[in-house]
Amino acid sequence: MNALLLVAMLAAAPQAKPAEAATTSAPPPAQSFLKERSGTLAIAQLFAPGVAGLSPEEKRLAWHLTLASHAGEDIAYDQLGWKLLEVKRLMEGVYLFGLEGAGGPGLFDARLKSYLSLFYGHTGNHDQVTGQKFVPEFTAGELEAAAGRAFRAGAPLGVKDEHALRAWLQELRPTIFDAAFEPALTAKSPPEGQDMITASANTAYGPGVTLKDLERFSERYPLNSRVVKVNGKLVEQVFRAGDKRIPPGLYAEELSRVIAHLQEASRSANSKQKPVLAKLVRYFQTGEPKDWDAYNIAWLKVDPMVEGTIGFIESYVDPRGQKGWWEALIHYRDATENRVMELIAKKAQYFEDRTPWPQPYRRKKVTLPVAKAIHLIATYPQPPAGINLPNEQHLREKYGSKSVLVANVMEAASALRRLPLAIEFSRTPEERAQAEKYSVTARKWLVAFHEVLGHASGQVDKKKLGNQPPSKFLKEYDNTLEEARADLVALWHAFDPALTELSPDAEKIAQQMYRDFLVESLTDLQRVEKGDELEEDHHRGRHLTVMFLMEKGAVRQVVEGGRTYWVVTDYAKMREAVGELLSKLMVIKATGDYQGIRELVTQKGIKFDPKLRDEVVQRVKAANVPAVLFLTAPRLVPVLDAKGQVTDLKVDTTQGFVEQHLMRSVLGKLPPAEATKVAAKLESTPEALKEAYKTLMPKPAAEAPAKSGAPGKRRSGAAKSGTAP
Repeated sequence: MNALLLVAMLAAAPQAKPAEAATTSAPPPAQSFLKERSGTLAIAQLFAPGVAGLSPEEKRLAWHLTLASHAGEDIAYDQLGWKLLEVKRLMEGVYLFGLEGAGGPGLFDARLKSYLSLFYGHTGNHDQVTGQKFVPEFTAGELEAAAGRAFRAGAPLGVKDEHALRAWLQELRPTIFDAAFEPALTAKSPPEGQDMITASANTAYGPGVTLKDLERFSERYPLNSRVVKVNGKLVEQVFRAGDKRIPPGLYAEELSRVIAHLQEASRSANSKQKPVLAKLVRYFQTGEPKDWDAYNIAWLKVDPMVEGTIGFIESYVDPRGQKGWWEALIHYRDATENRVMELIAKKAQYFEDRTPWPQPYRRKKVTLPVAKAIHLIATYPQPPAGINLPNEQHLREKYGSKSVLVANVMEAASALRRLPLAIEFSRTPEERAQAEKYSVTARKWLVAFHEVLGHASGQVDKKKLGNQPPSKFLKEYDNTLEEARADLVALWHAFDPALTELSPDAEKIAQQMYRDFLVESLTDLQRVEKGDELEEDHHRGRHLTVMFLMEKGAVRQVVEGGRTYWVVTDYAKMREAVGELLSKLMVIKATGDYQGIRELVTQKGIKFDPKLRDEVVQRVKAANVPAVLFLTAPRLVPVLDAKGQVTDLKVDTTQGFVEQHLMRSVLGKLPPAEATKVAAKLESTPEALKEAYKTLMPKPAAEAPAKSGAPGKRRSGAAKSGTAP
């Protein structure tokens, strides 16, 4: 049972800390969070110190919302690649049933675990930040031998014999092993001869659909559908479960399981939260945009201790910025980290009135936003440090927004990555000392402003945009603009005197925020291992901003002792330049100026110096800072009474990263009562996971849309937001 051995117990989880001190707060030591380290990849543990204090009803609610999040995960894999669910089934089956174990040299076992960790962490075989494809270190021959072992051991691979197994492996070979086949998840700067749709590996659009095809096509379900060609005509495949009157759509099976868990969760929700969950269920049944709006409006009016963000939400993966990717984040409130969130929310109108853009685009009556700090207890995909929703502009302007700072994510990311980088890329001993003292707090302030005010601020020109959202006009550059704008809002307000209410060192924290922003943009480069272009929207937004600041003389590049630094020449001058760019971006957004944002992004946000990237890579490596950080959620273990009802939740932080995802694969396929019973048994009998996988996992889909061998080209035929931790 080597495949199911859990990693050794970590040091005890850090206790919930008191409210942030008047000046700064320091993170627990990195070793408290680190579970595994392999090369440039680190896997960290999230802690949930407040679960024990939840009421019995809140614990039951948290549990069933967690199961709802697991039930939808296969949707996300399917959205990111035509054969990813089959690859997932193959790798899981081999990991559970086909390892070499003690009878072999063990190299394949380690390489498979490494690949499966990346596959789970990135939700498929493309880096979620860069969009570039990665391939395993093991060979096709080694995989075939392991798949044969797994098949003979009873793995549910969905094939009738070993001849069929070899044929299936041959079919999956380009997806798994060919880096030139479907090389880019989202190609907003496609190779010559292709467009953004045909060059992207995700499945937002079916085989044969081109960008030109979509120019005059009106989508009824822009957020939750796939556009495909049927007999040469474009057709929307809406994501919905259906009901007695509405036919099921794409992902009906998965969404039906999600609905079952939400309905079970509703039994433990309070009277205000029950109708919110009912509206989410209705949306998953119908797929109708009006039902999505109704859910979001209801969601904005409640602030329960335990809740979730579930649905087709962020549109970064779609090169057109329209289609939402499945997301599920389950969390509970953490009152100890709420001070900065509460202050910004309370003064939302004050800050809006002091934005640097023209008066017509300032909101005259800001709805008081819901702003709070939270701890995540279930997360899919990998979690952000902050969230502001809903993304829909018309809802933000009329009903406000809900913003969260994800405290346990920020603790882990600060300890293992952000603080070490801030120190490494500080130019002087004085700046390194300032980073040590203020960087953690500066990050919290930036995320708080980014989420609470950044995404929620401003209003658009209704005469120019009508009832259409800005994304309809800004297209592939909308997400880049929005992330840059939200960061700039944080940088603009950082020196506001109102922040002295949080700390007498507010000015020093603001200066650290400026320096850390430059460090983050510079170290973004080390994630792009190949080429000289940035694809990810947050990266493009930060790079655009820094290049603009350099152009204005507020930032300059300094080389000392063979090390490159981006430094602030003058903080007042930098704030002035921040205000100028922020105003420009708000006007572009408000008026839907596609050419304006296209010019900014293409001239300042995409290209970078690969020699500088290579230097940054070596410095990060020499400092022993992980380039990639995956986070393991705290495992919730239900405690049941004689009737099988959840009476309590235990929190386990010993579960391995791969094992956690294997468990999700099993629990996500089961109805509420069965999933709960299986989860309770797995605490003391991990062997049950293997048996459950063997008997309960369904077979893979018989067919998936085919693609040609040419990279990124499909055969024709039928067929906002979060801040990085």
